[in-house]
Amino acid sequence: MNFQVFLITFILVYILLSLPAILGIGYVIEWVPEATITQKLKEYVADGLLNNFILKTINSCIVGIVVSMVFTRKRQKYSIKDL
Repeated sequence: MNFQVFLITFILVYILLSLPAILGIGYVIEWVPEATITQKLKEYVADGLLNNFILKTINSCIVGIVVSMVFTRKRQKYSIKDL
């Protein structure tokens, strides 16, 4: 299992699963009139990344392991043929 491929895949899948929550799909945050754009952006990103943390982590781990194993098997397959 290639750790770099696993880590990159984990991060990409986690962010992909977080995008709907980051974009505010599915829930509404009540803002005070004085809230700045940066405060709103920070809150949406933080809530999006932390919303359903356990479920997104489990899914990202599974996808990361599968992709990492596929890359490892392809590398081994091509190295055996070259011999």
